[in-house]
Amino acid sequence: MTWTKLQFVFAGCVALLCLLPSCSPGQARQSPQPTRANEEAFIDALGRRYVPATLPRRIVSLSPAVTEILFAIGAGETVVGVTQHCDYPLAARELVSVGGFAGATVSVEQIRALSPDLVILSADMHARIVALLDNLGIPSFAVEPGNFSQVYQTIALIGKLSGFVSGAGNVIAEMKETIARVQDSVQGREPPAVFWVLSEDPLMTAGGETFISEVITLAGGTNIFAELREQWPLVSPEQLLVRRPDWVLSGSGMGAAENHPGVRNPILQNLPAVREGRVAFVDGDILYRFGPRLARAVALVAEIIHHE
Repeated sequence: MTWTKLQFVFAGCVALLCLLPSCSPGQARQSPQPTRANEEAFIDALGRRYVPATLPRRIVSLSPAVTEILFAIGAGETVVGVTQHCDYPLAARELVSVGGFAGATVSVEQIRALSPDLVILSADMHARIVALLDNLGIPSFAVEPGNFSQVYQTIALIGKLSGFVSGAGNVIAEMKETIARVQDSVQGREPPAVFWVLSEDPLMTAGGETFISEVITLAGGTNIFAELREQWPLVSPEQLLVRRPDWVLSGSGMGAAENHPGVRNPILQNLPAVREGRVAFVDGDILYRFGPRLARAVALVAEIIHHE
């Protein structure tokens, strides 16, 4: 199961004002203005070369994360179509839907009806759509970041593609400032051991090469299964009991964390961390999307595991 597919499976969290800068990652510090295209060649996540003749005035986003990025950098007015799962910011919910997030649920006919200059999509989820768009003469660009460094690169790239370069730069700077502030606040503290619950039955967690693991590390914790290279590995009860996590965390697709039903697996219930109440659920949308709110996820996880 890939990272992007998890965005489809998991659909807010309370922002930590003491850790966040005065302007949230979802808003550029200034009113960014589009710059002129310079006919620069871009290579997308599928290895395709894209040279924009002009700046796109009509963009269709097939990814909730991309939609968040476009609005965050100031390019929201160029977005004319989104998916049913593009629910942040609120303005995105008012736009025309072209279907679900999975490639099989996207309506190419609906995309064509919107006459877009550019469609930004997922390399993993929408590869089959690319040829269909090519046949219709609709330009598309695929993205698929796998870590925070690539998220910054993707935001900068979308800024160039849309012409909102300064807005993208502001968002990246704000994300880095938030994370740096978090790291300063936890410096010198013993990193709590964290078990991330992706699934209770079967027991599935986040391996080391995931955003989840990186969020835990940046928040001053340690993913107890960070050495596993598989993104979403199955783990045994014996492994879990031996590693004795200090905290059990999970992503909630139900909105507010306090509405989550809680831990149900008897194995998890026997962990000292669970018995002693060191369990927390975080809004999955800010964790499973590669958007600007990943920085808020770092701040929130740090607050939880360090008792801020």
